[in-house]
Amino acid sequence: MARVLRSAPYFPVANVAATATYFRDVFGFATIYSAGEPAEFAMCERDGFAIMLRRVEAADRIVPSEAQGGTWDAFMWVDDAKALHEELVLRGATVVYGPIVQESYHMLEFAVRDPDGHVLGFGQAMA
Repeated sequence: MARVLRSAPYFPVANVAATATYFRDVFGFATIYSAGEPAEFAMCERDGFAIMLRRVEAADRIVPSEAQGGTWDAFMWVDDAKALHEELVLRGATVVYGPIVQESYHMLEFAVRDPDGHVLGFGQAMA
């Protein structure tokens, strides 16, 4: 049987280059692919987790999950939520959930927001 190997959220953004730069400088992601001039599409990756960015013309097409009554647009399991939280805060991330929340379902979690309003959640399973 074929296996699913990876998954990547797809974020509509106003400015691909600016958002990719923010993901690099603040979230620690590398841009592994970019297309167009100015950029129309990019893939940013950190530790094997990728996020795809696609430029949209109309700002009303950028509708993060939170604006639709949801919570996060992407969630990443991490091995050290406290260390990552500290790193992202030092880099200038906007924390929207946290600093670190110990959930009843045995996770340590926090979330940050990108410039287009997408919320990225991070969680560490508690032993």
